[in-house]
Amino acid sequence: MSAQPTEGATDGTAPDAAAARRVLFTSRRFLVLWAAMLVSSAGTFFLLLTASSWLLTEGGSGLGAAAVFGFQWILPVVLVGVVRKVCEGPRLRRTVVYAELGGAAVSLAIGVFLGADLIVAVLGCFLVRGLLEGITKTARVVYARQLFGGPDLKLASYTFNNSYYLGSAAGGVLGSLLVGEVSVVTAGAVDAVTFALSACCYRWLPAVSVPRAEGTARRGLPAQVRATLSGRHGLIRAVVYLVLAVGVFQGFHSAARTVVPVRVLGQGESGVMNLQIVAGAALVLGAVTVPVVLRRTTARTHQGPALNGLTAAVLFLVCLTAQPWSLYAAYFGFLFLFEFAFTAAQGEVVQKCPTTDLVALTSFTNAFGTGLLIVCTLLAGALFDVLALSTVGLLYAVLAVASGIALEVFLKTRPVPVRQAQTLAGQEVSAA
Repeated sequence: MSAQPTEGATDGTAPDAAAARRVLFTSRRFLVLWAAMLVSSAGTFFLLLTASSWLLTEGGSGLGAAAVFGFQWILPVVLVGVVRKVCEGPRLRRTVVYAELGGAAVSLAIGVFLGADLIVAVLGCFLVRGLLEGITKTARVVYARQLFGGPDLKLASYTFNNSYYLGSAAGGVLGSLLVGEVSVVTAGAVDAVTFALSACCYRWLPAVSVPRAEGTARRGLPAQVRATLSGRHGLIRAVVYLVLAVGVFQGFHSAARTVVPVRVLGQGESGVMNLQIVAGAALVLGAVTVPVVLRRTTARTHQGPALNGLTAAVLFLVCLTAQPWSLYAAYFGFLFLFEFAFTAAQGEVVQKCPTTDLVALTSFTNAFGTGLLIVCTLLAGALFDVLALSTVGLLYAVLAVASGIALEVFLKTRPVPVRQAQTLAGQEVSAA
């Protein structure tokens, strides 16, 4: 049975922005969902950075360090149908709790295998862990849509992921304090504890389920996604720029986050943790800035291409400097813009997608974006071994900009008939 909208939902009379924030940010459901992501992401990034920097310093391979991140994204792409099926089940809360407990067990195993230098087993664990995280990521979007309504939905869609990025910064702080002080086995145990705490948070949340549109169960995922996107240019634009942000920009960052501090700055594991603190701060600031800025912005059509182009430009700027403070400043700007673009696009998807199609579209978008993320992460890791940082940055910046231009040209050649546009607008309003 679906949970009712949170106590902040209204009957159509929109409160002022300050009142809306106050209601949402004092909602126990929102705070528990926020805390679940905070603790698990802190442990996750601590273990990921520990494993990645260990492989880079011990093995000397940028590709090996990037593989830690890349392997965990493979199964959510290959098994996207499984992710969709379990998240559309009637017991979503139980599914998420089991996924988090499974993540705890796998995290502990990663630490043990890494300590025993069983690299193949470590990468195998990251494969399983990625599938569990793919389920949780999709479920979080469902929870945000089902637990919050009215004016709360818009604000929640922009802010519910903030704790994930705050947790990433906390993971960097934890790593800077413990790097060299604890073993990789202990790092795995710390991450396991955070997943267990996250499971307790999800257990406290109400049970939710996803309403199904008639005929949806008989439709395959690609067919349902095509029907959902048909004629919805705004939703198509949001989906594509979300995929580009995840695939290209996060893919570059996933490989650069260890290569830049170790090879460019020569700072070793401490530099990896320091850059993660900078990255976490940029991500949090970018996420919290989105609802403030977009509340005052009406030209949403140009929002995606502008953010995509600006983020690509700053990404290239990161690759032109080798001085610590200027590089950290440029990296902060790059990730701030990346997170702004990602959060804005994800918020548009949550708000504009019909409720009955949200799991399908989210599963598809996660799989497509993650597939591109795998390719871009592993490719960047390999390129960093043979090319200069500036060359790799230029290639990724050009890829992002060219993809954005291709999208805008595609949408201009496919105008939506007026009658269809009016019908879709009415459907989006009723779905919200």
